Amino acid sequence: MGTKRKSDQKTKKQLDKEQKSDKGKKRKEGILFGAGILLLIAVFAVILWFLSGEGRSPSDTVVFKVGDENVYLDEVNLCMLQNVVDLGIGENALDTTAEDGSSADEYYKKEVLQLIMDYKVEAMIAEKQGIQLSKEEEEAISEDVVKYLGQISGRILNDLGIERDRVMEVYRERYLAYKLEESVTDTVEVEDQRYCTMYMLLFPKVQVDEDGNYLTEEDGQTPLLLSDEEITQRKQQAEEAHQKLKDGADIEELAKEYGIENVSGKQSNMAESFGDDFTQYAKTLKKGEYSPVIDIASCYAIVEMIEEDNKELSEQVMEHYRLDMAEDALKEKKEEWYNELGVEEATFVGNSWDKLSLYDFAKYVEE
Repeated sequence: MGTKRKSDQKTKKQLDKEQKSDKGKKRKEGILFGAGILLLIAVFAVILWFLSGEGRSPSDTVVFKVGDENVYLDEVNLCMLQNVVDLGIGENALDTTAEDGSSADEYYKKEVLQLIMDYKVEAMIAEKQGIQLSKEEEEAISEDVVKYLGQISGRILNDLGIERDRVMEVYRERYLAYKLEESVTDTVEVEDQRYCTMYMLLFPKVQVDEDGNYLTEEDGQTPLLLSDEEITQRKQQAEEAHQKLKDGADIEELAKEYGIENVSGKQSNMAESFGDDFTQYAKTLKKGEYSPVIDIASCYAIVEMIEEDNKELSEQVMEHYRLDMAEDALKEKKEEWYNELGVEEATFVGNSWDKLSLYDFAKYVEE
């Protein structure tokens, strides 16, 4: 009896021990399972963090693609910084609304985006066309980069992850883009024209206000003509004034004499740009010569050549025309280049672009 009781007691102790062991094992398994779940969550968070671009340097973070070309965050930061500083876009300027109704921040971001895209596309086309930079141009790039980096605080460059190699790459692309553009704009020519000044003595057939503005009907287009009698009188005055010019009268004094100085006066333009009624006289009259009485719909007119060829102004105006024509030619070419590469718009990668704001760069304007 005593042995059996002892055996039963031993068995009970063993059972208690085994139960405790099972509980410890389950507790251990539970801890390991929880740790595994936490590890998976941590790994997943790291993956998301990596995909979002956080934790990667700006030089490794792709913001968008232009065709097959990656555009990295450090390059975007460089372009943002340069434009904000060069244009003096402070935080106050960003607190306004752009002409298209968007915020100034969004507007300037779009401008920078388009600028980067243009440089990328043009650099790719330049290389495709075999355009190369000369040794002097490569040296100029290095000088420009050194000069730029010397003007910007090292702290700012470090904050934005901007390093010399990327700046060199960006500047080189820009030089290629400039050479490509020059291959288009340098071929644009305009014909030489004379820039002249003529005094126009006008005898209106139309009612005018005190400032010399022609009056119209309520539709704002139909002129309010003088009576037939008044128009006849205007013609007689014009013929009379013409005779006085022959006799040596001063054309500006005649304008005052006939009370038409508010509608008459000097006009300067290219000889071929005065309009059909006056162009022939702009082309043929010499200084001091005047036209016959010209009968046009709104008035009787006499023009006198004051200066038949202002070469300085002519060069300025023709250069302005040439630049306009070059801009139009370049715009047309850009469309062709984009089509050639199959580029329509930027392909954004991740959310780096959305997170960018010019406010982050405007603070550097004063530095």
